[in-house]
Amino acid sequence: MTDVRVAVDYTSTDLADRADVEGLLRRFYGRVLVDDVLAEPFTDVRTGGLDSHIPVMCDFWETVLFSAGRYRGSALTAYRRVHGRTPLGGHHFVRWLTTWNETVDEMYCGPVAQQAKVQAARIAWAMHRRLAGRDAPELDALLVRAAGR
Repeated sequence: MTDVRVAVDYTSTDLADRADVEGLLRRFYGRVLVDDVLAEPFTDVRTGGLDSHIPVMCDFWETVLFSAGRYRGSALTAYRRVHGRTPLGGHHFVRWLTTWNETVDEMYCGPVAQQAKVQAARIAWAMHRRLAGRDAPELDALLVRAAGR
């Protein structure tokens, strides 16, 4: 049997289902886990294995993007654990959001992809604010630039 691989032009399609979300998350975390800024805070994901983290994140993003109602945890609680080990500053959230947006833009185009970026910006801002108790000028500047597009 011949192995046939079909090239998918992701930039002409929008996020449509869990399989799309999983593909996005695998590419995103593949970058995060080797990133010089984000690798350390995400050590537990690397140590615990991406395969155990991806289903939880798929549940989260499916709920955010498609109102799937699958995610039952608390993202803030998870980030508080990370913050307790590696204090998360504005530069972490800027890198997280920039990497997320670049990954979305490389793979998908459409209203759901745009919503994924908008929601990620809201999440980054809210998480930083709750963890640090203050705004991050570099994150605020990124969000202002993104809103002006």
